[in-house]
Amino acid sequence: MAVIGIDLGTTNSLCAVCRDGKIELVPNPNGDYLTPSVVSFGDQGEVYVGKIAKEMQITRPKQTFAEFKRDMGTDRIFRACGQEYRAEELSAFVLKKLKEDAEKFLGEPVTEAVISVPAYFDDDRRYATKNAGKLAGLYVERIVNEPSAVALRHQVREKEMETFIIFDFEGGTLDVSLVEAFDNMVEIRAVAGDNHLGGKDFNEVIAEDFLKNCGIDPSSLGEKEHGIVLREAELLKKQLSKEDTAERTVLLGEKEYVMRLDNQKLIRIAAGLFQRMSVPLKRVMDDAGMQWEDIDRIILAGGSSKMPVVRRYVESISETEVVMDDRPDECVAIGVGLTVAIKERSVEWKDMILADICPFSLGTEIYDGTFSTIIERNDSLPCSRSRYYVTTADNQTTMHFKIYQGEHLNAKENLLLGELDITDLPEAPARETGVLVTFLYDINGILDIHIKSATNEVRKVILNKNIRMSGEELDKCIEKMNQTALYPAGRERNRLLVERAKRLFEESSGVVRENIRVLLKQFAEAVDYGAERDIREQYVRLSLYLEAVEQNRVSLKEDPSFWEEHEDE
Repeated sequence: MAVIGIDLGTTNSLCAVCRDGKIELVPNPNGDYLTPSVVSFGDQGEVYVGKIAKEMQITRPKQTFAEFKRDMGTDRIFRACGQEYRAEELSAFVLKKLKEDAEKFLGEPVTEAVISVPAYFDDDRRYATKNAGKLAGLYVERIVNEPSAVALRHQVREKEMETFIIFDFEGGTLDVSLVEAFDNMVEIRAVAGDNHLGGKDFNEVIAEDFLKNCGIDPSSLGEKEHGIVLREAELLKKQLSKEDTAERTVLLGEKEYVMRLDNQKLIRIAAGLFQRMSVPLKRVMDDAGMQWEDIDRIILAGGSSKMPVVRRYVESISETEVVMDDRPDECVAIGVGLTVAIKERSVEWKDMILADICPFSLGTEIYDGTFSTIIERNDSLPCSRSRYYVTTADNQTTMHFKIYQGEHLNAKENLLLGELDITDLPEAPARETGVLVTFLYDINGILDIHIKSATNEVRKVILNKNIRMSGEELDKCIEKMNQTALYPAGRERNRLLVERAKRLFEESSGVVRENIRVLLKQFAEAVDYGAERDIREQYVRLSLYLEAVEQNRVSLKEDPSFWEEHEDE
């Protein structure tokens, strides 16, 4: 039975394994390592995950969901085809897909996974991630912070003594970790982040600016048109990662618009996003008590860090060297794979140590409603901390404790983790008797609470609490998941091409649209009745034309002599 490492991302997800002393990324049926974190539901109960589902964001917007990682551990409900889903259920479909791909790659069953999460995920989100693994048929003992995984990968390669910052900018989240490393030791000193800041937000800013410049009221657009604009904004952003200026043609209704942008303008329209980036950077420096001269370098990771404007901004505020990880999209997954190898005591990495920290403070509410901290944020894990609390009334025999996670002075503004009582306290005047409260917090985020008085002792372990999903609900979700089959991997390649053609058909008009219709019909006929050679030929013809349309090499309305130019390809 194999153990896999999973980078469960907002935009894309990846899977890594340790095999024959090497960390390997698991390819999906399309031959890619990145699987889009998108889920779509068909009318016959089938479930699509990955690239196929991403194509359906335009053609089936009401049945297709993305970026649900941002809603992990919340009460948000997603509805499709008469069914309701939580974010952890949608994530479970992605995990199930990665599990199936890994089993095919390894040739053996996969039963356990280590999953990465943003460092700034609170306990609700971490437990929701574990529940997602359970729904997918995976035992998840260990959760690892994404920037910690990157730091581990970095140190395994470098093995130098240095102090550095991991700036992990993903599709939906930003994590910043300050790290001290030497030999086989990686110690996280401070973490900060923003769970609602990522490449997605840049897409939205670009789309908003485009609509404003074109005089288009966003409320006048339907879901499909919004999807088209956001998709083109994302493609424009990716273009700007390689070029100083970029433009895309966007067809809305029967009218053609041009979306133009350069990096200087992007800096202006996204000024608010850049300002938010500076907050976690400042916080980790303050929490660690360091100055910029103490930092050897900043390492950029995550797909969204490939934007040149991001690197420029980090350089402008950091006063230190900024470098890009050589595999920004994959470095988290590789680090999670290393975590698996260390957990499994693989010979090559069994001596590596990752010392992580508590991302949020843990404590209890006291008599005046304020938050009394017991474990401070950035305390090293595992850790044990104690505080003594006294009674507030004469002859008080019971004390009630509400356990919270967070940084707010007002306890109720923090995340409630659990409650417990200690009874049979000896009767005494107020403040003359009390209890010793001890918090033990381990590397897997399990909080063990001991409360001891002169006459009594209670203990509670806060583990996989389901604030928003009861055990009964979880069992029902598992049953529903087991009855739902993913679209067969062996048929993905052809279906992906069909869905891509359908999307571009809807986004085009005129001759281009007609050409797509004809080519798609020819491909479908070849699949149904033709020989393998015919299928390959029609596949190539359709792929070639769709690629040209998508890259704006043919107009969305007019079709120049495309086939004359490509007849020999």
